Amino acid sequence: MTVQRVMLLAGVLLVLGLTATVATFWVHETTGNQTHTLAMQQALQNVLPPRSPRFALGDHKGNPVTEADFRGKLMLVYFGYTQCVDICPYDMAAAAQALDRLGQRNVSVQPLFITIDPGNDTPAALAEYVSLFHPRLLGLTGSLAQVKAAADAFGASFDKDPIPRFTGHGHSANLYLIGREGEFLRAFRTPTTGKVIAEVIRLYL
Repeated sequence: MTVQRVMLLAGVLLVLGLTATVATFWVHETTGNQTHTLAMQQALQNVLPPRSPRFALGDHKGNPVTEADFRGKLMLVYFGYTQCVDICPYDMAAAAQALDRLGQRNVSVQPLFITIDPGNDTPAALAEYVSLFHPRLLGLTGSLAQVKAAADAFGASFDKDPIPRFTGHGHSANLYLIGREGEFLRAFRTPTTGKVIAEVIRLYL
């Protein structure tokens, strides 16, 4: 067997292994023990590029914010846009349900919605949108370059212009849980539920 064939076979096996791991992780995330799921994801992170979740944006109230402003709290972060009609509302509803399940302990968690469509999602539009889900949810925006830098730091992706605007979504659909010191903890792959999110957050409270 030639060296090229050996390398190709190794690559195929690696891809299959990662695919099986991710599939197993998703099943455990939605149906299994969250402590076990957390251990699985931490093991998977050892073979993936490290994430450094940082941003410099503005909130829907007009205040400049960075990840440092939320030190001492967990952050639950989502990248989406207000005119998304499918996955974004579902994920935001799940995040809001998780906060409600945490009760008074949710003050230790700051939920953030970062728009991927800053050209259309004005602070006023964001304010109206986040108010539909939870009173503690902050909408964040900035220039397209600032939003792209934030998405890259979280390992998120999106199309420059979400098209078709009313029939799909041009972005990765994950909720990111960030630790009290700004470290990446967990990505919730959708579809997920408020129950699952709350169970995982309790592990860090």
